[in-house]
This record gives sequence, C-alpha cells and structure tokens, in this order.
Amino acid sequence: MHEILTLQFGHFANFVGTHFWNSQEAYFTYNESLNAPKSEIVHDTLFRAGVTPRGIETYTPRLLLYDLKGGFGSLKKINKLYEESPGKNELHESNWNGRSETHAQMPYSKNIYLQHLENEMKIETEDFKLDETVQFWSDFNRMYYHPKSVNTMMQYQFEDEFMPFDIFSYGKNAFLAHEKELDSFDENFRFFVEECDAIQGFQVYTSIIDGFGGFACSFLEQLRDEYPKTAIWSFGITENRSWAPKGHNSYYKQILNIALSTTQLTEFSSLFNPINTPAANQPNFNSFYHPNLNLPYHTSSIVSAAIETATLPFRSRHNFTSMFDLITQLNWRGNTKLGSLGLAFPLPISNFGEVDVNKLLPTENNNVIQDLSMTLNGKQNATTIYGQSVVVRGLPNQFEPLAGQNPKNASQIAAEIFQRYESLNSGSSSFFSTNVTYPIPNSFPKIFRYLNSNGHVDMSVPNDKMLSVHSVPTLSHLTISTKSYNFLHQLANILQNLNLNLHPEYEEGDKGLTCDEFLETRETLWDLCEAFEENSSSLH
Repeated sequence: MHEILTLQFGHFANFVGTHFWNSQEAYFTYNESLNAPKSEIVHDTLFRAGVTPRGIETYTPRLLLYDLKGGFGSLKKINKLYEESPGKNELHESNWNGRSETHAQMPYSKNIYLQHLENEMKIETEDFKLDETVQFWSDFNRMYYHPKSVNTMMQYQFEDEFMPFDIFSYGKNAFLAHEKELDSFDENFRFFVEECDAIQGFQVYTSIIDGFGGFACSFLEQLRDEYPKTAIWSFGITENRSWAPKGHNSYYKQILNIALSTTQLTEFSSLFNPINTPAANQPNFNSFYHPNLNLPYHTSSIVSAAIETATLPFRSRHNFTSMFDLITQLNWRGNTKLGSLGLAFPLPISNFGEVDVNKLLPTENNNVIQDLSMTLNGKQNATTIYGQSVVVRGLPNQFEPLAGQNPKNASQIAAEIFQRYESLNSGSSSFFSTNVTYPIPNSFPKIFRYLNSNGHVDMSVPNDKMLSVHSVPTLSHLTISTKSYNFLHQLANILQNLNLNLHPEYEEGDKGLTCDEFLETRETLWDLCEAFEENSSSLH
C-alpha cells in the first residue's frame, strides 16, 4: 500500500502540517458513483481507516504531532468522533468527605470559522477574516485526528518566558522524560506503523531553531534503530521572524541549535531539507502572490505548498515514484543528503498555456521561483546541481486556443518546462507532471491576485476577487547542489568561534551536550562542507 507516517514536532511545524492536511482533505470527493474513475491521489498513503469504540468508522491522518502544553489552542486530544458515551467522562465518585476545590483553566474558544465547521454550516463563500483570528494552528484546522496522534509535552508551557523551550539539549531531555512518563514511542508510534502493509517511509516536519530540534533528533535516532533502511525525509523548518538579532546571545543559541539539528538529522534521515521562510523585508515574490510575511498563518502556507507538491509522486496512482527511489536518485553520490527546495506558487500560466519558461530557472533576478533553502548570510545560487526533481502540477489536458492557432495541451507545456530544467546539466533529473492542481480550501490565506478561479493568470480580475481562487497550478524544484555548501560553511565558521562555556545550559540534564560532542558537531559540519564543495568530485 506504500504507506507514509508523518511526524510533526513544534508549533510552526504544526502550522505547516495543518495546511498540508487541509489540502489533503480538499482532494476528497463524496457521494461518487461506483463507476466513477478512481482519484489520482491515493489517500491510503497518508490516511488510515479505523473504528471508534462507539462503532463509528473513521478515516484519519497517519500522524504523530507534538506541541508544548498550551500550544494546541481549541484542539482537544479526544475530539467528538472519539468521545465516549454521555456519563463515561464524568469524574468517578470519591470516598473523600472533606472540602475540595476545582481549579480549571478557561478553555481557548473556537473562532467563527471553526464554529461553522463544527455545525456543518455553509462556509465556502464566506470570508472569516482568518488573518485576524488565527493565533494557533488549530484555528484553521479542518481535520479530525486520532487521539494517539495528539501528543502534549507537559514539561514545558507554550510561550513561557521564565522557562522557554529554546535549547537543543532541553529537547533531548524532554524526549527522555516524555518516554519515561508516557512511553509514547511504544504506545503511539507502533500503533500507526504496525498496521501498515508496506510502509514506504516517514516524512518529518520539525522546528530546528529551538528545543524541538533535540526532541526530533532523539525520536529519529530511536526510529532509525528500528527501521535502518526505510526512507526518512526530514524538513527542518525555521520561521524567519523567530530569529534573534545577529550578535545577541540568543542568536548564537539558535545557531548552535540549528547546527546540532543539522548534523544529527542529516545522520538519521535519508534526505534533510533545512527551510527558512521568506523575510518580511524581501520584495514581493511576483504579481500574483502577496502574503503577509509577518503572519505564520501565511508563511506556513508557502512551505506546506512546496512540501505537498514535491512529495506528490509518492501519493499518485499513475507514474508513482516511491520516497526511497526518488531520494536514491537525487543522492546518487551517497554523501550529499541535504536538499534545497524552490516553489513557483502559482506557476504563472494563462488560460491559453502561455508561460515564460526562462523565468522558472533559479537566478538572482528570478521573481517566480521562491527559494526556501536556508542560508545565514544572503542567498546563493548553485553552480553545480548533483540531482534535481521537478514537479509540475495543475496543467489542464487542453488549454483555450488563441485566435488562429491550435490549442496547447499539458504534455507540450510540461515538455517545454522540463527541457529548460535539463539545461541545468544536473547529474540526475526526475521530472513529474500531473493535471492534479494544488487545491485552495477556504482555510487557506487569501493571498492571490490577478488569477481566475482555476489559478490561471488573468490581469482583468480585480483584486477584490481573491476569494474565488479554488486551485492553482504549481511547480516545485528540489535540488541537491553546491548551494548547501554556503549554509554549512556559514554554520561551521560560526561554531569555530563559539565558546561553549558561555552557554552552560546546553550541558544540563542526562542528555546535556558535552565538550567532545560539540567538537564532533563542528567537525561533522566541515566534513559535510567538503561533500558539497565545488569540484569536490566529478559529476560523472
């Protein structure tokens, strides 16, 4: 069945995951006839069928998500699908006859959007102003999760200024404490993987700028021990607005967190993609896409669209490519496990199939491809690409004809695009095209301009018609290239001059960082640099 188990660690990672799962739900079709053609998306890859104790059939994500106490908003571990019958949740009688007091924290109230969803009211044409009401990732969540999917790290409180979860070692220690108390790996992880027929891999979304990097690394270390050959694709996601000012003590802690996460996630993963969301001071991407880069609700939608598109071949009924096969093709050299991800969102194409393929290449002046790769000191284009994967989606089988011309079709456009990417002379290339467009559910930010309802460029559409976009064509460009050298070299240089004695908090706890481990991390970064350095080895 080629199942995938998804793992999400951290608050912003759960923002990304929420957009991802909402897009999966948007693929569902209901009340289809038995003779209807099967969906191009194989939902069983990411979802599991089940039955609740009350006999209700369910279809929920194959997912484990983790967040701090207080980070879930209105989302409860036990949702209405899994609630026991009335009376079962009441407190048991006690033999205590003395005085008792109950202290309860006021629950976080659901916004109007969630209230409409819960009451199954019409929501498709309304604007719920989610830009103003989304504070937690659960504020725009459309999915029901299995109770074993939802995991609270009780040792830390969300946004606690006095005890922040901001150190890699804190995450390592938190995983140890979490497992001692709840045995989550054995109870919850095994629950999902042991019901799979032929699991193809694990996709991981995690923060790497704080303690969740350490938590994720500990989790994957245990996972890798049990699944030594199964594909693991990890996305280390950093929200740009989370960065402390350069030179501050907090900045160097964030750098150390990212360095430790990068070396260990690279070790435990088959492919690791460090991602940084665009900065608010960067120019607008293009004329058709205007997100508010100060809102995690917006920036997470960019990252999610990139990941969802790049991983589409794993879930497709036709032209299926497994996670293992794609990663093996990209990392054919064997020692280049860091990837870079770019996104054309939308892929700017007209109803007539008009697209400027030259603007799709990654160049300094490109305003179509959004580069999501992480660098610490400006962007750097790759001079050598060892492997690339291009996914083009949402091209209709046939476009509208221009006057006096035959209509263009999807195969023609895809061939033009792929031919342009072939000019990059990558050591290995994978090209995938499908007419499955990227869905835009009403939980998605209203950020598109000059697009018609199908996401095609139409400059006659006024800005106030943004709500009518239901889907957009999209292109993802995943590369393994010398671009990673810049990021790794910057990390290694900063660590070369970092005094660990100035950060004693990293040494705390049973899983505290030792001086030898710090030096080993620094050496590992230099070794990774060497693998990605220009002319480090021949492409052939």
